[in-house]
Amino acid sequence: MPELTKLGWDDLQVVLEVARQGSIYGAAKVLKVDHSTVTRRIAQVELILERRLFDRSNRGITARPETEHLLEHIRLMEVHAAAMHEELEQNTRTQIRTVRVATMEGLASGYLARRIMDIALQDAGVRIELFSNPHIVDLLKKETDIFLSFFNPMIPGLISEQIGETAIYLYGSERYLARYGQPNSRAELGEHRYVGYIPEMVSIESVKWLDQIAPDANLVFSSNSVIAQRNAAIAGAGLVVLPTFVGDENSALFRILPEQIRILRPIWMSVGRDQHVLKTISRTAKAIARTFAADKEFLLGDSLALESTVVPGAAIQA
Repeated sequence: MPELTKLGWDDLQVVLEVARQGSIYGAAKVLKVDHSTVTRRIAQVELILERRLFDRSNRGITARPETEHLLEHIRLMEVHAAAMHEELEQNTRTQIRTVRVATMEGLASGYLARRIMDIALQDAGVRIELFSNPHIVDLLKKETDIFLSFFNPMIPGLISEQIGETAIYLYGSERYLARYGQPNSRAELGEHRYVGYIPEMVSIESVKWLDQIAPDANLVFSSNSVIAQRNAAIAGAGLVVLPTFVGDENSALFRILPEQIRILRPIWMSVGRDQHVLKTISRTAKAIARTFAADKEFLLGDSLALESTVVPGAAIQA
């Protein structure tokens, strides 16, 4: 008969983190303990429960099917423990709570960093960590608290909602125009030079916007950094495709054929279902959503009051 009274919360946390990370070393790093401590505690829980919790292989560690029910209970315990901890911190009014927001570089540097005070000022007890990542982050592994992207992750365990939409245009600079001229129609796009992402390093389909506008583009400069792309375009290296919050924030760039070339991308915000119940994360998520809603015209490219408008049927809608 298992001696369940010997199970400690610290031991159960280790079990949960090993399941999340899929490795002893990954769990040890998150928990900030030695890997031997993780191994010892897993062995202790398995001894108490009189069963193996994980299968080990060259690909890592995976929870056995019969362990999943135990993990669900531990997850609920973790949520309640975090909520209690948050409540106690609020009562003392001395603790600063950290919320990590992860997104792509353009959204991080070109948009959120410029508006972070509007978000942070709404909750003085919150410190925001802005994590720029070109890949999809794993909220279920607690790599971040809030994830912003151009797509719906559609992952079980996440709460995702579309909080806005942004327009994407083709941009050029006076330097480029002076040297290479400007395309006067879409038919002339193939004759021009472009800067964009390094093709083999693009892991998110929704940022392959250059392929939509000029599939056989003459790519003369590429970078995995959208800010580097913008700066190269300002220097006159080539034309560049950018969302409004990167392209319109710099007066050195202007839109090319805006009445014909306009791509739309939704902006999605995802939060772990367990994390969503925490007031700090929930409030921060709502503040971010309000910021995007307030910037609707700017994000869609309408705030510049262009004389030309998008011609129905002529613009690219994606």
